[in-house]
Amino acid sequence: MANFETLPAQLQAMVQQGMLEREFEEGLDSILAYRRLALPETVPNRIGETLTRTRTGRKVPVATPLNPSSNTGLDNGLTPSDATLEQYVFSMFQYGDTTDVDLLGDLTSIANNLIRVARNNGVQAAQSMERIARKKIYTSYMGGNTYVRTDLGAGSTTTAHVDDISGFLYVLVNGVPTGISSANPISVTEKSVSAGVNQVLTVTAAVADATNHSQRPDGVSGMLTFNTATLPVNGDQMVAANAPQIIRPGGHLTTAQMNGSDTLTLGYLLDAQTILKNNAVPMMPDGTYHVILDNQSERQLWADQDFKVLFAGRDQSSEYKTGYVIKLLGLTFVPTTESYVQMAGQMINGTSGYTTSTATGAAVTNVNVRRVLVAGAESMIEGDFEGLENWLARQGVNPIADVRLVNNVAHIFRPPLDRLQQFMSLSWSWIGDFAIPTDLTATTSIIPTASSALYKRSVIIETAG
Repeated sequence: MANFETLPAQLQAMVQQGMLEREFEEGLDSILAYRRLALPETVPNRIGETLTRTRTGRKVPVATPLNPSSNTGLDNGLTPSDATLEQYVFSMFQYGDTTDVDLLGDLTSIANNLIRVARNNGVQAAQSMERIARKKIYTSYMGGNTYVRTDLGAGSTTTAHVDDISGFLYVLVNGVPTGISSANPISVTEKSVSAGVNQVLTVTAAVADATNHSQRPDGVSGMLTFNTATLPVNGDQMVAANAPQIIRPGGHLTTAQMNGSDTLTLGYLLDAQTILKNNAVPMMPDGTYHVILDNQSERQLWADQDFKVLFAGRDQSSEYKTGYVIKLLGLTFVPTTESYVQMAGQMINGTSGYTTSTATGAAVTNVNVRRVLVAGAESMIEGDFEGLENWLARQGVNPIADVRLVNNVAHIFRPPLDRLQQFMSLSWSWIGDFAIPTDLTATTSIIPTASSALYKRSVIIETAG
């Protein structure tokens, strides 16, 4: 602002020096990435609140010749067989928010408040869907991989308190997700971390704690019940037989073992790429696997020796000029500010955010833990409820609101209804769900290099920093 102090004193009162600029400056926006992974599908209306999709597996190859002596009768010695099926479910939930704008008061504002609110609603809707998508994919690909925490309660020869029960709740029975029970148990391996126990447990129940103390973002602490075994030891890894593979530097078994030297390297990214290739996971439409990471993880990559060798003497490369890696070795790097970061020495309370941890021993992390996601095609499916843009367009309704569909999100503009015709309502609404398809039918009988993981289309790399 100009300095008017040089004006004569009798003229300075004429000048308004406290004016506000007649516009709103834009605030900072989060950089989104996870929803981009999702393949959009329309969920038809009038089918109820859930939709079950079915995916067929492949039949086991036949490498043995037919027995000529059995080639008789109507069946020629053949026994009919069919492929196994897998199912995943969309559960329709509604999300939304609203803001009222005083149209009369807006005339006294320094700028158009209506436009500001409309844009902010759009940004909020996009970030909300990003968080929903992120939670879905991390809960699935971090599931079935946790560790024992005796600070949450004493265990026994039939129970153990663990940091996260996600991934221990369901098994596939004839392709259908079914809750675990004594009739449908899940096999869980306990691996010793330090003077612990190595054993296989038959888990028949998983119950969440009344107050969540999981250290993993969106994790759910709880207790596993299993058939009689040796008492599990604090800090030991618990991994389900169908758990996705998580890459941790230094061969660490659990998040609690992470330390400051566990940084992201090109080698770990190639390890993740190899896991996806071994599971025959198709690449994204651009012909690469996508790496979603935060800026700190990307910075660690620049310090990696393999990365330096790859670009040795190439100071004129676009990567070194811009400091931005886009594609490398069949990987596309997608930086985001929405990446999960687990804070050092803290746990996450399910209702009140970060609180100081009371955990002991191996259950406390002393570094910030970051999680890089390497994803292939159809890692996540977005189910958008059909008809969000025209549910009011029916006989006898006579709607007064204007509904606009933007990126499958309905933006509703309702004209003033109050007596003074002064307050306009701007709202957004999305009805849908994100589903994570399973690939358990892709067994070693079908794909010899495949893993036993329930979810195969993404890999998580845990790093520190």
